[in-house]
Amino acid sequence: MEKNMKVNFDFLKERVVDSLDHSDLEFIRSELSKLSDATIFSGVGGSSVVSEFGAKVINKKNGIITVNMEPRDFIYSNSNLFKNVVSCSYSGNNYGVELSFLNSLKKYLLSNNSFDDNNVTNLTYSTTIDKERSFISLGATLIPVSILMDYYLEGNNNLIVDLIKEVNFDFDIKSDIYEIFSGRDTSTAAKYLESTMVESGIGIPIVHDKYSYCHGRSTLGVSYDCSAIYYNRNTEFDKIMLEELKKYYKTIIIIDSKFQDQVLDDYYMLIQSMYLTKYIANKKSKDLSKVEYSPIVKKLYKYNGKI
Repeated sequence: MEKNMKVNFDFLKERVVDSLDHSDLEFIRSELSKLSDATIFSGVGGSSVVSEFGAKVINKKNGIITVNMEPRDFIYSNSNLFKNVVSCSYSGNNYGVELSFLNSLKKYLLSNNSFDDNNVTNLTYSTTIDKERSFISLGATLIPVSILMDYYLEGNNNLIVDLIKEVNFDFDIKSDIYEIFSGRDTSTAAKYLESTMVESGIGIPIVHDKYSYCHGRSTLGVSYDCSAIYYNRNTEFDKIMLEELKKYYKTIIIIDSKFQDQVLDDYYMLIQSMYLTKYIANKKSKDLSKVEYSPIVKKLYKYNGKI
């Protein structure tokens, strides 16, 4: 029987725990700790959420320059300014991984599989539970993000596991347009939310940098009937913003901070964002695991020519 969204959310925590128990976390932590020069993280689709988080973790933990880059951008960027590339891919065998490795950088692959190349260091995480069958990556996103969180927290997996729990939302779906208020500190959560809404068709997302919103991006909210999704880290600016937004948006969905630490908070808000997409999908009678995607996917998904 084909697995659906409910099953995949029910197994989400179990899949993460299983991977933390069966992966060689000491090896992964050891290899990640060796990144001492400027490093590119790369991923596409659900894995771009992983690469966004990875760049953030290594930037703060290792104290080095990091960027998150789409695979195609390698062709148009001067990657010689960097020393390492960490490609993130659950399958480990898509064209994006190949694109990110077409350079002289030291190569790492964070994946559920290994890359058959002696020049690639495989940071492989393992799972014993049946592979997730889902159009939207849930476990396939949260597992590697949790592996990175394990490195950041130096093996404190109890905190990771405690944070994976369902968050309850209660609001009416009045608009298909969602203005998402985010920033560098909540970029992983916002990237998941934007990507999932687009890929599943459950909403039309527009991501605002909070401060940029103050300089002209506020016009949209008075021109269209939009809902606001606000990542609230309880700063003085956040308090002012939320007070003002109440005057212009009928629905404001607030995802609250829990930690002072930005990396830990982004992980926590990512989990909340996952359950927010579940709530919206249920309200719209859609299944994130069985999306009726565009026929164009059959033509473009496995493209591997000049890009």
